[in-house]
Amino acid sequence: MSEMKAAYIVERPKIGELENKIRVDSTTIPAPKASDLKPDEILVEVKAFSINIDDIHVSEASFLGGLPKLQSVVPSIKKPLVVGSDFAGIIKAVGSAIDANKYKVGLRVCGLNHRQAVFAENGTWAEYTVTKEKSIVPVPDTISFVNAAAVVLPLFVIDGLLEVVRGKIGEKEKVLVVGASGGIGSMLIKMLRAVFADFDLDITGVCSGRNKELVLKMGANCVVDYTKGPIEASLEKKLYDVVFDCVGGTTTYKSSKAILRKGGRFITCVGPEEWIGDKMSSGTEKISWVGKIIWYSVILNLIPGSHPHYHMVAPSEMGKNTFILAFEKEILPYVEKSIPFGDVGTMGEAFKLVRSHRVRGKVVFVI
Repeated sequence: MSEMKAAYIVERPKIGELENKIRVDSTTIPAPKASDLKPDEILVEVKAFSINIDDIHVSEASFLGGLPKLQSVVPSIKKPLVVGSDFAGIIKAVGSAIDANKYKVGLRVCGLNHRQAVFAENGTWAEYTVTKEKSIVPVPDTISFVNAAAVVLPLFVIDGLLEVVRGKIGEKEKVLVVGASGGIGSMLIKMLRAVFADFDLDITGVCSGRNKELVLKMGANCVVDYTKGPIEASLEKKLYDVVFDCVGGTTTYKSSKAILRKGGRFITCVGPEEWIGDKMSSGTEKISWVGKIIWYSVILNLIPGSHPHYHMVAPSEMGKNTFILAFEKEILPYVEKSIPFGDVGTMGEAFKLVRSHRVRGKVVFVI
């Protein structure tokens, strides 16, 4: 191997301009060599990767509104940065500390690069990537590389969401999923059906009317169209036991407070600001955001009252059992677009679609 095809940047884009700064070629980025692997590293030939909004935000330095230490390094002509955080592919080589019988060359795997985002290392939008044992799971032959790449970030987050309610959900409990047609929300509905198969959950999905049939197909009992007014106004005083929030923002939380029973749980993977990362937050806004998380998820939970229990999920490890269950049950994501890894133009269009927050399920590139 010498150079490899990769999507990379040589300068940090302004917010909303990754599509204008991304480069795609086969002559700039050196392919990682097996001989250069550290003892705990694994070299993977990438067959597919997905486009995640967090990848875009990290590369533009606006992840979580631009919180320090959570953004990519500043790239340059001398030090270009490959973007991307997830992948599906085939093991090509392993470091000396890796069990070569467990992680054989040729094994189909999916996973994340070292730190789950492009903070300070090359990413996964390339023909090859380097990862670690804790960040990959084997992929059965029955699962395509497209589907394997598409499930990585959703299941990574969903494992954290499910951990909050394991052992705490009862039969026929009412569950609301906000953002039910997105990559995480749509898979969450399927995983709730699988993990709590014996509980006959009553699941409501919140999405736009155009995605109603998709969300019902994913396993929801009914759908609420958020474009027609406040969520609570459409539910006719129906009370829920759990709300899973995949959108964020104070409006979602206020609506959820109105429909959660006393002692109900509000579980978010986003936090108190909707679409955080779409813009750079000021210093005051960052402090306010962190303060709200501490207030809702720590202090308020200790105060008696009618407010729901607030949980913000920020997973840091791959929940491998969740992946195993999903693969065994063939719980697959909805992939809106599967695109050949070609040129800057197709990547730019994918960025715009993901950035719009109107994509249904996932967008995946195939190598």
